[in-house]
Amino acid sequence: MKNIQNKWIRAAIPALLLHCSIGTVYCWSLVSDAIATELGTQKSVVEWAFSLAIFFLGMSAAFLGPFVEKDIHRSSLVAAICFSAGMAGTGFFISQKSIVGIFISYGVIMGIGLGTGYLSPVKTLMLWFSEQKGLATGLAVAGFGLAKVIASPLMEFLQSKVGIVNMFYVLAVIYFVLMFLGHLLLAKPQGWVETHEKSSESVVSIFKNKTFLGIWLMFYINITCGLL
Repeated sequence: MKNIQNKWIRAAIPALLLHCSIGTVYCWSLVSDAIATELGTQKSVVEWAFSLAIFFLGMSAAFLGPFVEKDIHRSSLVAAICFSAGMAGTGFFISQKSIVGIFISYGVIMGIGLGTGYLSPVKTLMLWFSEQKGLATGLAVAGFGLAKVIASPLMEFLQSKVGIVNMFYVLAVIYFVLMFLGHLLLAKPQGWVETHEKSSESVVSIFKNKTFLGIWLMFYINITCGLL
C-alpha cells in the first residue's frame, strides 16, 4: 500500500470517503422530528444537538489543528472512531430517552469526529494537488454536499424499515467502514517532511489582530446564513 503514490488514490478518493460520511451531519432535519417524538420533548430542544455538533466541529478543527498537521493518518482514524461512536451513541441514548446523552454523542463526540475528519483530507489534498488547489478544495466541498444527496433517501428508508434507533446503529457501521477505508488510503506524498515553524504570535495576540477578527466575522455571518 505504501508504494502506491497516486494523488487520486491517496488523496481524492479518501477525501470523498471521509467527507461523504461526516457530511451526513447536515441531515439532522430528517431525524429531529422523530427524535423529539421518541423523547416526548419539543423539537427546539432537540435541535441543540446539531448546534453543538457544528460548534465542536469548529473548536476541534481549531484546537486539534497541530495534531492533524503532525499525523494526518492518525487523525483520520480518530475521526472515524469519534464519528461512528457518536452516531451509535445517539441511537443508544434515543432508546434511553436521554437528551443529555444525545447532546454528548451527536454534539460533542460526533463534533470532534467532524472537525478532525474535515481537516485531515483537506490538508492531504493540498499537498497532492499543490498546483490545483481550487480543484482540491472543490473535491472536499463536493464530498460534503454529496453526503446529503446519498444519505437522505438512505435515512428515510432505514427509518421506515428498522426505526430511528436502529437506523443510527446501521449508519454507524456503514460510516465506520467508509471512513476506515479512507483512513487506510489517506497519505501524504512520499518523502514529504512537515516543517514546524514556531509562530512568534501567541493565541491571545492572534485574537487581537483586526484582520483575523474581520475575516472570522465574515465567515461567521456567511456560515450562519448558510446553516439557517
